[in-house]
Amino acid sequence: MKYWLNNWKRRLLIAVAIIGPGIITAVADNDAAGVSTYSMAAATFGYQIFIILIPMTILLAVTQEIGARIAIVAEKGLADLIRERYGVRIALVMYGLLFFVNLAVVIMNVAGLKSALILFGLNPYIFLPAIIVGLFLFVALNSYSIVERFFLLLIVFYGTYIASAFMAKPDWGLAVQSLVVPTGSITPRFLYTAIAVIGTTITAWGQFFINSYVKDKHLTIEQLKYSRLEVYLGAIVTDTLTFFLMVAVAATIFANKLTITNAAGAALAITPFAGQFAGLLFGIGLLFAGLLGCVIVALTTAYAFSEFFGYSGSLDEHFRQSRLFYTTLLVQLVIGTIVALMPNISLFKITLAANFVNGAILPIIFFFLYQFANNEAIMGAHVNNKAQNWMLAISSVIIITSVIVGIVGQLMGW
Repeated sequence: MKYWLNNWKRRLLIAVAIIGPGIITAVADNDAAGVSTYSMAAATFGYQIFIILIPMTILLAVTQEIGARIAIVAEKGLADLIRERYGVRIALVMYGLLFFVNLAVVIMNVAGLKSALILFGLNPYIFLPAIIVGLFLFVALNSYSIVERFFLLLIVFYGTYIASAFMAKPDWGLAVQSLVVPTGSITPRFLYTAIAVIGTTITAWGQFFINSYVKDKHLTIEQLKYSRLEVYLGAIVTDTLTFFLMVAVAATIFANKLTITNAAGAALAITPFAGQFAGLLFGIGLLFAGLLGCVIVALTTAYAFSEFFGYSGSLDEHFRQSRLFYTTLLVQLVIGTIVALMPNISLFKITLAANFVNGAILPIIFFFLYQFANNEAIMGAHVNNKAQNWMLAISSVIIITSVIVGIVGQLMGW
């Protein structure tokens, strides 16, 4: 009995020790840019859009697990491997693509923070720069473990979307049924929106971040199975939160045929139907989604810069040791703040387009995951199984087809 208890105690301690990368990466996909995209999707298509949630969760779990496994076994980040195996030119192209897509997402997250501040009657020209400076100093001056605990604390506030959904008093039977039973017609506009939803959930930056973050956490092969479970849990948690967020919007904004232009607008729009407290909770969720998102996405670019070009970069290193790493983080946050504070600028359409691009480039990321995860020289006995390889291949074909149809539909006005 004592041996059994000690064995379970040891397993529990290991499980607690590895918690972080999978859950933080997955839930951070529900950043302010993601909240805007989910809100728009549910406001436009209602429960019809729910049909992509289960396949999206499975694909998120599979791809994030592959990325984490590569980092643990190879002890290198995805960007490191791309530079080493494909050369500096490919590394430059990939970093340039990642930088501009990530910068757009950082801007959306800072803009989400601004919207949340306005929603709560706070002057964004005073509070937004102060928050951004505070975030940067917190990340730059603290260790990996402290920063990770801060990220995990922010995730708790995503529970506000669950409360908002219940206050909206939706048709729960229809909501659950819509997860498995298709409704409505599949139009180019629907495909364009679906790719944007996928792109804000299974992000290109997310694949780089979990890889770099796992490497920075120094997980070992002995902890691989626990890491896998944590990644799967993260995928389930994040898309469960997405489900409740969409339910709140579909039951109020879509049901009453209202139009919204951003996530803050969604918080205001659900208030007459779900109550002022529901709108307040939705706004609180937006605030903390922006806080988590702008730091995580900017950190992804900083990690990638360090790995692509062979510089030191770690949250456990001081500013002087990882000067370029922290400078890359700061530059993105400053640009995001400047753009977000520009008067009379609407970033909602840019948000959807940026997340569409995020979804469109996923097949490129999947190609690298496939190549590295099936390379025995890198992975040894921990290569992909056939199901994982088929998942990467089939999802890439579906995404490419949907992207083409979605773009044509946008150009033709279908």
